[in-house]
Amino acid sequence: MPGITPSKDSSDKFQQHLKEAELYLQQGLLDEARRIFSSLHQKLKEELDAAEAGQKLRPSGREKLVNSVRSLEVRLREIDQKKAAFLDSAGGPVKKIEADLTAENILQRGILLQGLGFYDEAIDEFRHAAAQQAEMVGECYEHIGLALLGKGELENGVHMLRQAIDLEADQSDSQIRIYEKIADAYESMGNKQKAIGVYRELISLDAHYARALQKIDQLSAELRRSPLELATICRYPKWFLIASILVALFFMAFIPSVKTVDNIDYFVLEQHPDTLFYNHIKSVFGNDEFFIVAFENDAVFSTQCLTAIKNITEKIESLEEVEEVISLANVEDIVGGADYFETGKFFEEIPEDASELAVLGNRATGNPLYVKNLISTDGRSAAIIVRPHDRPQDEGLRKRLVEKTEAILKPYETEIGRFYLSGGTITNLRLSQYLKKDMAIFMPATYLLITLAIWMFYRKVVLTLLAVLNISVCVGATFGLMGLTGVTENNITSIVIPLVMSLALCDTVHIFSHLDITLLDRFQNEKEALAHILNRVGLPCFLTTLTTAVGFFSLAVSEIQPIKEFAWIASAGMVFEFMFSFFFLPPLLLLFHPRRIYSAHEEGTRMTAFLKMLHAILVKYNRWVLLFSAVIVIGAIVMIPRVRVETNLIEFFKEKSPVRVALDFIEKRLAGIETMDISFKADDPDAFKYPANLLVIEKVQRYVDGLKGVDKSLSFVDFMKDMNQSFHSENPDFYRIPESLELVSQYLLLYDSEDISDYVNSSYDHARLTLRLSVHSSSAQKQLMKKISDFINETDKHGIDIRITGSTVNFIHIIEALVSSQVSSLGLATLVISVIMLIVFRSVSLAALSLVPNLFPILLNFGIMGATGIALDTGTAIIAAVALGIAVDDTIHFLSEYQRKRAQGIALPAALEDTIMQKGHAIIASSLILSLGFGVLVLSSFAPIVNFGMLCAIIMVTAMIGDIIVLPAIILLKKNRGQANNTLILLSKTKSQKKR
Repeated sequence: MPGITPSKDSSDKFQQHLKEAELYLQQGLLDEARRIFSSLHQKLKEELDAAEAGQKLRPSGREKLVNSVRSLEVRLREIDQKKAAFLDSAGGPVKKIEADLTAENILQRGILLQGLGFYDEAIDEFRHAAAQQAEMVGECYEHIGLALLGKGELENGVHMLRQAIDLEADQSDSQIRIYEKIADAYESMGNKQKAIGVYRELISLDAHYARALQKIDQLSAELRRSPLELATICRYPKWFLIASILVALFFMAFIPSVKTVDNIDYFVLEQHPDTLFYNHIKSVFGNDEFFIVAFENDAVFSTQCLTAIKNITEKIESLEEVEEVISLANVEDIVGGADYFETGKFFEEIPEDASELAVLGNRATGNPLYVKNLISTDGRSAAIIVRPHDRPQDEGLRKRLVEKTEAILKPYETEIGRFYLSGGTITNLRLSQYLKKDMAIFMPATYLLITLAIWMFYRKVVLTLLAVLNISVCVGATFGLMGLTGVTENNITSIVIPLVMSLALCDTVHIFSHLDITLLDRFQNEKEALAHILNRVGLPCFLTTLTTAVGFFSLAVSEIQPIKEFAWIASAGMVFEFMFSFFFLPPLLLLFHPRRIYSAHEEGTRMTAFLKMLHAILVKYNRWVLLFSAVIVIGAIVMIPRVRVETNLIEFFKEKSPVRVALDFIEKRLAGIETMDISFKADDPDAFKYPANLLVIEKVQRYVDGLKGVDKSLSFVDFMKDMNQSFHSENPDFYRIPESLELVSQYLLLYDSEDISDYVNSSYDHARLTLRLSVHSSSAQKQLMKKISDFINETDKHGIDIRITGSTVNFIHIIEALVSSQVSSLGLATLVISVIMLIVFRSVSLAALSLVPNLFPILLNFGIMGATGIALDTGTAIIAAVALGIAVDDTIHFLSEYQRKRAQGIALPAALEDTIMQKGHAIIASSLILSLGFGVLVLSSFAPIVNFGMLCAIIMVTAMIGDIIVLPAIILLKKNRGQANNTLILLSKTKSQKKR
């Protein structure tokens, strides 16, 4: 029977009784029909009372039961009226009875006939009632339309219902009811597109009508149904949960395989021509990596200090990780007389006589080969130079070497004083060690902040715990993937972990933000409610995952391996966070009672009030908002040229860190630890036995010695000068290049040491000049390299190929590669994301609009860097692509919701307001959580990571401003243009009327 919907607990017997009563009614057995209807009414009434007493019914269930009870009451009244009519007809003529019936009675008789399936008879009654009382025409037309629909005449029925809508123009409730019946008719006939159109018409009457919004979403989803709906997860939650756990466990099993590198050698351009040439230089002259052990003592040239230097040198030399150790205890010295010299140790035996020790000190400080290298100019500071073996595959070599060296030095601290260790080996190792220290801080700090953020936003213990669990699984799988693929944890890839934690929480927040308790009333159970949520946020979250992964993966264009690895792992992390957020988290939500998960999204909250105020301000002052934003962007653009492109590894460490203290000590007393080489390659063997060619080296050496930042230089020429001076009875006037090939050849026959092999090869056709630098900034090093290069280009080279090389040169190229990859990756990410937006929104204007709030924070980022002096370095170089990939997420959520509202037929201002109200909370929450996640990085020991975290946190906040302030302000311009166009049209019509 139409109108009666039995409760869930009603049995098939109820339906049988109902059909039996209808059959009696058709046969005219009114008493029998009334007895059954009365019995059914009593049972439903008792069920309703019992359910309400026990509070077991949801509002939707109660409404259905109440409607069933009322329908039975109406049917009982109809039977009583029919029975009375028959009794009246028995006592007088039929015409008298008809005349006595009111229009209301006739309408009810028509409804009864319609319920029995007598549609033509019912239509006659409805027309009779409409003719009798004009006020009932609209209602009668509605029933006629429904009767025609019952007959299967869809178009005629819809036509009549639309006439009823026109007649009920002053009754919005009636119009809404009729629109729903038209839409239901179209839906029942399978025409979902027309049903959506009718619901959109209904929305024009009531923009917030819940059922219409729900039906538009439902029917639209059915029209674009994908092969695997996210709602499937809610139908088979156990299977998805088990599959997710198995995937997580598989990857997490590889976590123990993750290695943390003890160096930063991974920053290299392997195929760059200068890298290849540098590797060739190392194959000829040996590895140029070293570290210095230095100390200061007023009595360096005392028996005690020299004995300590000798013992330390011998012990370090015995280490398997060491290739060479150079100190005063083992350095070669040239001692000569008239027309001869000989080589030997600087001292064989340590003298005990003070005068002999003083002579030894004067010899050391007077030897150019030693000064600033092994001894300070004032003789109060000494150094031991340690060269480790070049074994790239032995990742723990540096760590073992430094630990063993420190153990050797420790017993001598009481008699010698404090030892200072600095150099490439130390810097390399300390960077990796501080990384481990950072990770020990990052993980718990991020967990703490995220837990607090979830609790503050949702105030539910279950949601907080589930969010932390989901994040842990995402991080575990990502970390395990690093172990599986052999990607090491280094200063770049370490950023992935807090990144994945924060982004996993963003999708979690968008799911949690839709857990509105009213959904439990709209749907039969929590599975359907959660399925609705997943289908609602699934596509936007998938798109945000895709665009973020694109932003990260765009960094794969970099030539630097760790940045490529970051691109791959971060992109994979995005896949994991989407997969677990939608396949692992929802089944867990279904394990708990809905009341512990869902909450009321009250209108009176502070966030709601804030968003309403924000929307009001935007509507009223949107042009001023855009003007102010434009001024800020212009200011940022002005500052962008001031961004410094440089990396200073030493400034990565804090000023009071042991690394900085040791470096400052050594550079002030000896020479810098940075190195640069100048290669001299001739075509002919023995070329560098000729004085003319040695003069070319000397000329370049004299020039570089005069440059600021060059603390010490050494070359084959220095040894030849020393030999020449010694050969002439140590006469300082002969500290110059020998005058002839014969003399050079004679000296080389007399010289019995391998020290010169570091500066000239055995065939004497390849020499090098080594520089010790105290400039650490890559930009300053580049300027220095340019000055030397310009001088070399202007010098008569005598056919010698002169080329600047060394680790410093490679480092400069790495920084240049970072900048070029920054531009390339940002351009690639922008292009791909734009294409994705165009495909998704199917609108060029929306795709273009989506870039505005995302380029806004990136421009501000570079403007802030320029204004504050933060350099574009190895830490901050990946910010733009990362920021674009992340910032676009909230834009997608905002525009997807806005487009959905507009597709529902909601006017622009109302659609924008609804979007801000519905998405504003999640956007603000996710942005603040991301800011907190990146904010954790300011606890790092390294300036670049601190800057990266700080700038990314600022970008998240400015991106939020772009999404909920700048973007709506731009959209509102369309409304203003529309209003202006309407005004112009109105003015035009007015003028035309006046002319007439």
